[in-house]
Amino acid sequence: MRTSSLLILVTVFSLLATRMPALAENTVTAPSEQESQEKNECLLAGKHCGYSVVSIQDKIDLLNEEIAKGRAVYSLKELKKLQQKLDDVEKSLDLLLDDN
Repeated sequence: MRTSSLLILVTVFSLLATRMPALAENTVTAPSEQESQEKNECLLAGKHCGYSVVSIQDKIDLLNEEIAKGRAVYSLKELKKLQQKLDDVEKSLDLLLDDN
């Protein structure tokens, strides 16, 4: 069990590292009204992500915000995909915080 948890963590961090440049700045700007009603292609499909670094908690918050937009912005299939991503990030966080 311990080895599989470590393998999952290494995999998650490897995937995150390949999507982020090593010395990127964390630039967060408030979305405009139009942007808040658009799909977040970075979270949904890994497109148009730019060079921002996002913490695990920030990613959880972003996913929750996107899911809250609901069917007005996303299809049911896309919402399920976002929910699965949220579940995966939360499991990763739980593994990081687990003391076993």
